[in-house]
Amino acid sequence: MKSGFKILDSDMHLREPADLWDKYMEPEWRERAPKILSSTARSSAMVLIDGKILQGYMPAYRGGIFDATRIDKEIADFRAHGFDAKTQLQAMDREGLDVAALYPSIGLGIMMREEMDPRLAAAIARAYNNWLHDFCQTDPKRLKGVAMLPLHDPAAAVKEAERAVAKLGFIGVFARPEPLRNLPWHSRYFDTLWSALEQLGVPIGFHSATAAGEVPQIGDRFGDNLLLRHVVSHPMENMMALVDMIGGGVCDRHPKLKVAFLECYCGWVSFLLHRLDNAMRKGRFPTAGALKPSEYFRRQCWISTEHEKELPMIIDLIGDDNIVFSTDYPHGDSDFPEGVAEFLELAGVSDQSRRKILWDNCARLYNLM
Repeated sequence: MKSGFKILDSDMHLREPADLWDKYMEPEWRERAPKILSSTARSSAMVLIDGKILQGYMPAYRGGIFDATRIDKEIADFRAHGFDAKTQLQAMDREGLDVAALYPSIGLGIMMREEMDPRLAAAIARAYNNWLHDFCQTDPKRLKGVAMLPLHDPAAAVKEAERAVAKLGFIGVFARPEPLRNLPWHSRYFDTLWSALEQLGVPIGFHSATAAGEVPQIGDRFGDNLLLRHVVSHPMENMMALVDMIGGGVCDRHPKLKVAFLECYCGWVSFLLHRLDNAMRKGRFPTAGALKPSEYFRRQCWISTEHEKELPMIIDLIGDDNIVFSTDYPHGDSDFPEGVAEFLELAGVSDQSRRKILWDNCARLYNLM
């Protein structure tokens, strides 16, 4: 809690230990487990999967926001302790967070190989989720797991989502907004997953990353310029996912599905919904469904914000019921440990809206009311 506000972080990150998959992969899959070849817990890691290095960040890259140099002093003690659960809670206390939904760092890219063996992908996801469950046991009231899914096989993804929620007590699942095998999210390929998430009552949180792995991404034209990739990847890939999920009819076919667009700022959402509304109204073949896209968004979608000067305008345009807060700890582009303080300093945001964004909306998203 900070300044009298209860706070739920919709998207707080972990730093996975280098031996996570060595320890948690099932014995029959251990020889094929991901190997983290270089990880200082400061820069990004090089990962070997099934004998081949996964494309991603250059392991020696030291480029400002990507290796946490800006907040090195702030997180030095946490790094020294391996970013364990105890230091996660200490970071939450310092920032003023009551509860956090936990998303990975290395794990955001580990599934981004088009032709991975689906059975291996499922084993990788199970290992990560089992590790995360153990991590959260340090304080399960405050640390809330969000599950990795093996999307190379929708049936396996459904099975793991059901296990993660029913057995591990997780509050959601995540995916990169860049879908595998160049299949749009509104393709029928994913319908069984959407139906399962409806039944489970948990959201899918879309979260991009600067490095695309081996899946096409909007930042590909910038090559190894990670700064430019970073600028475009998080918002624009989520824009694509929003158009896909709403405009492609997923929200219409699955009215109880909850969808979150995370770490992408929210300043663009009104423009895109307005454009979608107009396109569906004027187009010859509207595909969103019976409602306007903006109505589907208000019914079942959420978007995260940080310290955005555009926030008062967005609240005026779309209301304050579908916006959640995130810190992005411990990544180098986060505002830790001043993320909450800077958010509270925003002019033009009422205390009622602050309470909704900092707690109420996110509690509704993750069923923590």
